[in-house]
Amino acid sequence: MKKSQNPQIPNPKSKIIAMLIAKKIYKLLIVPFRDIIFPPICFLCGQGLQEKEDRVCNNCWSSFPEVTRSHPVYVELTERFKSGGVVQQFTACYLFEKEGKFQEAVHLLKYRNLKSIGIKLGIEVGKKIMLDSIQERIDYIAPIPLHKLKMRERGYNQSDYICKGISQVVKKECITDLIIRKKYTQSQTKLNLEERKLNVADAFGLNLKHRDLVRGKTILLVDDIITTGATIESVANVLKKNGANIVYAASVGAAK
Repeated sequence: MKKSQNPQIPNPKSKIIAMLIAKKIYKLLIVPFRDIIFPPICFLCGQGLQEKEDRVCNNCWSSFPEVTRSHPVYVELTERFKSGGVVQQFTACYLFEKEGKFQEAVHLLKYRNLKSIGIKLGIEVGKKIMLDSIQERIDYIAPIPLHKLKMRERGYNQSDYICKGISQVVKKECITDLIIRKKYTQSQTKLNLEERKLNVADAFGLNLKHRDLVRGKTILLVDDIITTGATIESVANVLKKNGANIVYAASVGAAK
C-alpha cells in the first residue's frame, strides 16, 4: 500500500510576503494606471487632485468660511447655551451657508457615503478644541445619534465619523452608542427655536449600559451642524440628569 502523503501546510511567512508584494504592485503599477484612465478630481470644484489630497482639494478646504469667537453666529449660540445652563462651552469650525462649498462637503458626507470627509472635518474640529484648551477636561466624546429608521435608510451616522476625527486629535475615547434616539422627529430645517425644542423634547435617552460611565464625567457632544442648539441641549439635559458633571458641545458648522 502507498503511504498517504500529508498535505503541505502553507507557510504563514510566505503568505505575508505575498500580500506585501501584491500591495507594492498595486501601489506602484495599478494605482498610477488607474489615475491615468480615471484621474482623481475634487468632488467640489472638479479640478485634479494633487498628491496627498483626498476627495476635496486644498483650495476648496481653505475656502470654507471660518467661525471665529467674535462671529455673530458663534456669539449668539454661545449666549444661548449659557442661558440654557446645561452646555458649558461650544466649539465650531465653519459657517454653514446655503449653496456654499462647505454645505456641499457636508452633503457629500451625509448623502454620498464619503465618510473620509467626516473624519477630516472632525480633525479640524479637534484642532480647534485643542486651541480652546478643554481637551484635558474631556472624559468621553459622543455623537448625536440618528433614529434607527434614519440609520437604516442612510446606513451610517455622519457624526460618528466626525467624532473619530476629533478623537484622533484630542486622544479621548468616542462612545458612539452613549445616547439613543427614542423617537423619530421631523426635520428641524424649517422650524423656529420653540418648535425645534418641542420637536426634540424627550427624543433622546441614555443607553443604560453606559449609566455608570457618565456619572461625574465631562462629555463632549458632537453634531455636524448646529443652528439653534435645541438638539444639543436636549441631549445635554439627558446627560446631566444621569449625573454628568460637565457637557461641552462641538460641531463642524454653525448656521444662522
